[in-house]
Amino acid sequence: MNGEKLLKLVISFLVVVQVLGFVFKNSLLYLCANAILPALIALIYFISTKRIKLFHVVVLLALLFNKWIVFFIENNLMKSLIIGRIMVYVLLFYFLYYNHKSFKYNSRDVFTLVLGSSLYTVIFFMAYLSLKEQMGELHVIGFLNLLLIYILLIVGAMHYINIQSEKSLWFFLSMLNFAFSDFMLLLDTFYLQSYELEVLLLICEPLAILFLVNYMVTKSLKLKSEEFEGF
Repeated sequence: MNGEKLLKLVISFLVVVQVLGFVFKNSLLYLCANAILPALIALIYFISTKRIKLFHVVVLLALLFNKWIVFFIENNLMKSLIIGRIMVYVLLFYFLYYNHKSFKYNSRDVFTLVLGSSLYTVIFFMAYLSLKEQMGELHVIGFLNLLLIYILLIVGAMHYINIQSEKSLWFFLSMLNFAFSDFMLLLDTFYLQSYELEVLLLICEPLAILFLVNYMVTKSLKLKSEEFEGF
């Protein structure tokens, strides 16, 4: 077993430990797993990549900072978390530029994009309108946070449907999990506190970072089939 597979097993174990620590209210297990997980996921990048890129390191450091902020900032915690996420998402826009290829869609691709984007747009506005009043003075940065991940997810889906490579899939899955975690965090904090949402959040956040690391270390390989041009 190589180091990467061993590390992924340890990460899977820590995700389970984190959830169990939360469920059984063991703060020591929960906090330790919650603090160590992002660092171990980032470590996969340094083990798996053939060439370390400075921008990738900056993004990973920003993610670690955003994750660890809860351990160092007690006042205005929610505001700090949202601002931290906004900083990360602004950095991730570079990947949208880096991933861009000329768009070539068939009718099936267009239908998939229109349907998925329409559903997500409805969810986006319903969630924000439900949260706006409860967020109070944070509603502006809360809206910016949701808007940035909205754009990242939609354009990430456009790139995946256009290219259909493993690399584009990892980016789309990462943005999908970031979107899930953001909506669940804001709904749980400002709208309706839910035990189930908090458990799902503990799973989605590390998955989002892990998928992003997989994106960083995966080579571009076009997989899109040209066999089916019609819908």
